[in-house]
Amino acid sequence: MKQFLYTVSVILAAALLALIITGLFVDEVRYTATARVKAPVADSWTTFLDPGRQALWQRNLEHVEAISGQPFDLSASFRMEFANGNSRLETVTSIIPMEEYHAEIETERYSGYRSVTFQTLGEGSRIQQTIVMHGSSFISRAILPVIRPLMQRDQMAALDNLADLIEASPSIDPQQGYE
Repeated sequence: MKQFLYTVSVILAAALLALIITGLFVDEVRYTATARVKAPVADSWTTFLDPGRQALWQRNLEHVEAISGQPFDLSASFRMEFANGNSRLETVTSIIPMEEYHAEIETERYSGYRSVTFQTLGEGSRIQQTIVMHGSSFISRAILPVIRPLMQRDQMAALDNLADLIEASPSIDPQQGYE
């Protein structure tokens, strides 16, 4: 029994040391998710930017609240509230219609940015999202590499949901706006 407790103590100490070292040296994590859509870029772009449809494809999203400007307009800030109690403040930093969307991200524990690009692929399109996150504390920085695969999986699932929504929706004229 003593040997078992000693072994468990050594393993826990090693894990704690690994987290401490990670927190000292990891400044950011980056991950990318991509979805191919069987619809034109205009449909992908319009559905992505439609605030009323965000909760249909973003996992656990309950509410989008405009803080300043209209969500997804240049310089607009909006808060996204999720079912698990987390929230994210997003501020749009750059938009090239039907090509690129860039925003700064702030959460309670992390900050960073999100870059989403739209590309025509034959008669379809590709949506690629890259997220870069920085921990706001030593603990957050140490945990980032551990939760990175989970965050990437969630983003890939969200883009897959978005692709399914786009493909199931009728074509939308991006010049007409949203209902």
